[in-house]
Amino acid sequence: MRVLFLDFDGVLTKVAAEGERVVLFEWLPLLAALLVPWPDVRIVVHSTWRYDHTDEELRKLLGPLAARFIGAVPRGPRAEAIRWFLYSNAAITDYLVVDDSCAEFPEDFSGPLVVCDPLFGISDARVRAAIAAWLAGGTR
Repeated sequence: MRVLFLDFDGVLTKVAAEGERVVLFEWLPLLAALLVPWPDVRIVVHSTWRYDHTDEELRKLLGPLAARFIGAVPRGPRAEAIRWFLYSNAAITDYLVVDDSCAEFPEDFSGPLVVCDPLFGISDARVRAAIAAWLAGGTR
């Protein structure tokens, strides 16, 4: 099973300046379109939204990607929570982490990581190209 570990803020939604209005999940359609040819890819949420929302609420927030959602990582630092999820799910054969904060991932985190600019998230062509390369089995 291939898994995309997904953050929300700064990845699917622009991180706004104080007082700035944003459209929640504005870039979700871009990710949904990117994943269309890859029905085998599942989604695991590692966003802090996992603290305030149930799995069912997270699934609904993912809209067109809801059927791909298989869960959220447990509470705790993101890198450690992702490692735990991987350790607990031997069926995962490949994965990619998409986040807007490299500070969440210490130097010893050896997993494939795509870091987004929080102002552009996956609307950035570079980020979409990195995800597409992983999807196609190319370099990350």
